[in-house]
Amino acid sequence: MAATTDAASAAGCLDEVRNLAQRYHVSSDPPTVPADKAAPKTVQPGDLARSGGVIAPPPSPDNAVITPPRSAHDAMPTVPDVKDAPPKSAPADAGKLGAAETTALQAILVAARAQAERGAEAECRDRLREARELIERAQK
Repeated sequence: MAATTDAASAAGCLDEVRNLAQRYHVSSDPPTVPADKAAPKTVQPGDLARSGGVIAPPPSPDNAVITPPRSAHDAMPTVPDVKDAPPKSAPADAGKLGAAETTALQAILVAARAQAERGAEAECRDRLREARELIERAQK
C-alpha cells in the first residue's frame, strides 16, 4: 500500500515538473545522443596518455587558431539543452527569466523529473522547491 502511495505522489510531482517546465518554456527531458552519430570507439589507456588530458577549446573567430576537423566523435549529451528565447506571446512570467536562470531552471527540472521517475517523492519535491526559489529570486 505504501509503495502505491509513493508512486502516486511521485506521479503528482512529475505532473508539477511538467507544468512548471511548460510554463517557463523549458524541457524537462534528459538529453539524448542523436541517432545519426556513430558510436565512438573504446578509449584505450594509450589514447588518454597521448591526449595529456587536454580538453578541446571552444571555437574561436581568431584566424591564428587552428580548428581541428569535425571527424572526431563527441556524442556526450549535455544538460540543459538551451532553447531560443520564448516567443513574444509567452506568458509574462516566462519572460522575466534570463538565460542563466532559464538554464539553471531546466537543469533543476531535469533532476526533479529523474527523481519522480525513480519514485523518489521527497527528492523530487526538494528540486521543485529549488526551482520555485530560483524563479522567485529571478523575478525580484
